[in-house]
Amino acid sequence: MLGCGGDPAEPSTHSQQQVEQHEGVPALPEPLAKAVSANQAIISWCFETKAGLEPCGCVAGMHGGLLRRASLLARTSPEAVLSCEGGGWSGGAADYQLTKTRYYLDGLALAQIDVLGVGASEVRLGSTHLSDLLAHAASAKLPVVCANLSADNATPLTLSALHRVTAAGQRFAVTSVVPASASGAGLTVSDPAEALLALTAKLQGDPLVVLADMDEAGLRALATAVPGIAVVIGGAVHDPSPAPIAVGPTRVVFAGNQGKVLAHWVYGAPSCTPELINDQIADHSAIRALVTSYQEALGAMDLQIDERIGGMTSLAGSGGASYVGSASCAACHSGAHATWQNSRHAHALDTLRERNYHRDPECLRCHVTGLATPSGYSRKGANPALGMVSCESCHGQGSTHVAERSAGKQASGSLVPVTQASCLRCHDDDNSPHFDYTTYWPRIVHDAN
Repeated sequence: MLGCGGDPAEPSTHSQQQVEQHEGVPALPEPLAKAVSANQAIISWCFETKAGLEPCGCVAGMHGGLLRRASLLARTSPEAVLSCEGGGWSGGAADYQLTKTRYYLDGLALAQIDVLGVGASEVRLGSTHLSDLLAHAASAKLPVVCANLSADNATPLTLSALHRVTAAGQRFAVTSVVPASASGAGLTVSDPAEALLALTAKLQGDPLVVLADMDEAGLRALATAVPGIAVVIGGAVHDPSPAPIAVGPTRVVFAGNQGKVLAHWVYGAPSCTPELINDQIADHSAIRALVTSYQEALGAMDLQIDERIGGMTSLAGSGGASYVGSASCAACHSGAHATWQNSRHAHALDTLRERNYHRDPECLRCHVTGLATPSGYSRKGANPALGMVSCESCHGQGSTHVAERSAGKQASGSLVPVTQASCLRCHDDDNSPHFDYTTYWPRIVHDAN
């Protein structure tokens, strides 16, 4: 994992990481262990990670996260592996998401990732945000490559078309391409095949590795259009490839799935070795320290959501009304209120406080009521009575309903009907992959009394 022209990683640092991460980390898969013994180059990669330092920890069985992936990568010497991060590594354009992405880039450096590609989600950020993130990657000594992206204006993009990396004595030329359909303010995307054809004249005999943020059909088409590619790695594909796909002299391999799989290919082998990044893998100590630092930084930051203008809650809303708190519901709905009080919903924020995640907007959006809305919960302390998944999280803001009933009027139907879709706003595949409505609903079922 030595980048040509760059400084090699300090051997002592890597040795320490291997010792620290040995316990609780599965043994190196046999194909990889044999490759290391035979001094064969291994290519490892992840795509679509979305700045995933770690998966949501609300339930067991969550997959992915750099926190565990770094532990898997630490099993081998950096010099044996070409370690790649494909497109989709950015976390979004909100201020807290950009901050998270910077920490994620620092984590990639700690994990000794060799090279980063660029994907459609990075292009969507636009030239200003992308330029800032690329500069941060450069400060962390993370090479970023892309063959078909340029800025329309004077905004600098700290990336190169090609980066050379040596693994197990084999030198590779690495680049990335984004799909021609990708767009972002201030950025120009050229035809990926034409850009790669221009690069093939500069290979100096090195195998060309292309990180491509494309689906399987796009990966195959790219390999057909540019026969000088050694391997195309994707991408926007859900399941990992069990074996390389031959497209003429080119091999196509892939593993997307939102960074839940760390894929490996022993260069030239007939099969791939994907590893599910499961919750049994021990945390990497240096990445865990980085996550802790990120959570502390969030607490000290003034974020745009703290202004409580637009809101970012994932929960129900009723136009024009405001939040009043679950205590306002108890007088008329004592039975339902008692059921709620004895549920985990009533203590949702406490679970974040126990882990020191109570200032993270990505967690708060489903653990409090009305995050960042004018009458909802605020990270800065406003409306602490809404620091839970309250009645109004599912039924919507209650001020209109309470005013009508307090005045002896018939309820006008201002509350939001609760259906299975109400639950799925938070109990989705990313945060609650084992959610089953028929199993979960009985735990909170209540009538209107």
